[in-house]
Amino acid sequence: MIELGLQRISRLLAKNAFPWRAIHVAGTNGKGSICAYISAMLEASNNSEWRLRHGRKGSPLKHARFTSPHLVDRWDCISINQQVVPFSSFDKVEKDVLTRNEKEGIGASEFEVLTATAFELFAQEQVDVAVVEVGMGGRLDATNVIGQSEGLNMPDGYDIETFRPAPLVTPISSIGLDHQAFLGNTLEDITREKAGIIKPGVPVVYDDSNPSQVTDVLQAVASERGSPIVDRNRLPRLSKPKITSIVSRLNSIPSQHTKQNATVAFLAAWTALLHPQLIGTDLTNGDGEGMLPEHFLGDLADDMLDVISITTFPGRQQMLSIESLTGRRADILLDGAHNAQSANALASAVSLLRKESTEDKDQKSITWVLAASDTKDAKEILSPLLKDGDAIFAVEFGPVDGMPWVRPLPASQLLEAAKAVVCSPGSLTVQDCGRDVAGALRAACINSSGGQMVVAGSLYLVGDVLRLLRGAR
Repeated sequence: MIELGLQRISRLLAKNAFPWRAIHVAGTNGKGSICAYISAMLEASNNSEWRLRHGRKGSPLKHARFTSPHLVDRWDCISINQQVVPFSSFDKVEKDVLTRNEKEGIGASEFEVLTATAFELFAQEQVDVAVVEVGMGGRLDATNVIGQSEGLNMPDGYDIETFRPAPLVTPISSIGLDHQAFLGNTLEDITREKAGIIKPGVPVVYDDSNPSQVTDVLQAVASERGSPIVDRNRLPRLSKPKITSIVSRLNSIPSQHTKQNATVAFLAAWTALLHPQLIGTDLTNGDGEGMLPEHFLGDLADDMLDVISITTFPGRQQMLSIESLTGRRADILLDGAHNAQSANALASAVSLLRKESTEDKDQKSITWVLAASDTKDAKEILSPLLKDGDAIFAVEFGPVDGMPWVRPLPASQLLEAAKAVVCSPGSLTVQDCGRDVAGALRAACINSSGGQMVVAGSLYLVGDVLRLLRGAR
């Protein structure tokens, strides 16, 4: 079950030092994409000329990432230098955490154990910086032990800055109504919960496409905590013409949600990299002004922007072959859209699919394989996606490893929701596929006859599909 609160995770990690510095990411939609972009940008900095010649005397940053939920395997949400940690390393640390949890009678939840495992792995691997995605909310999320200063059991020789340092920067993505039972029923309430990760004095970056109900709260919390809001038009150590060029490149990204997520990621990564601990104290003079020639930093910014177009996200508007599983030759679109905001983003991509190969530009029917969690508003998700004449193969995803509280919405209820959001329910082709995900994919392929096909509605369904493909290969 979901149990928000920091009491258990704090006890579980009271004696653990986390000398690595965090980029702590919250929000409703786009968090995973922002984390992936930031990781790619950190890797770009490692391979850039400025890092090889100057940064920390040429040594690359060791960077890590912790996101949730996992897609295929429970440990694939933890990576170091863009590589998923080996199961053997994960298993050893997790067993240590579970033993401590049982021995001390803490009663930590599955997510708290997973978070503790990730954080201990980062410390053991001597990571420099970790990109950490909030699980739910922020204020009471297990990841918010980052920068914690109370209830610690620090050994001699440590101070708070070396034992549990504050994040380098706090990026916050777009915020919408989600998990209202835990976070509140209004955008303002949900934003306050997510803004709970903002630490005093730590810079904040947020998606400026958020409505005023969100940005007003974020600005107020940042002001209360003395946390500066990063201004894209005043990036440190870059000239005004270079900043104008960077902003122009970001604004030229055609997809609105990609543009917003990439902008948040760039501003956050740049802010983090310019921190003396990451850029290298040998690059600054006594008053903190940069000594590095600007063209090196300008080139670094370009290298970071270059990765935006090549960064991929499994299960997020992913074009995928399922030929090994079904024999279908045409790719399908796989997406984990699971709330209203992410469904609207998917709807833009599906709209393009509907128009492909139709000369008269009429709406083209889509064959869907759909699933949803039982806590989601299925009508809210399906409303922007479905059109008259579509075919829906409703399915229920299987058990989620490490998350026993997650349950699928019955396929029959999903089909009822589908019928309720179109003008002519009788025009739909519908089939209840129960828990047979592989069967649903095969039946949908037959129905589509090579036409456009989309699998969506839940990241847990995405995981099932990717596991099936791995098995087929």
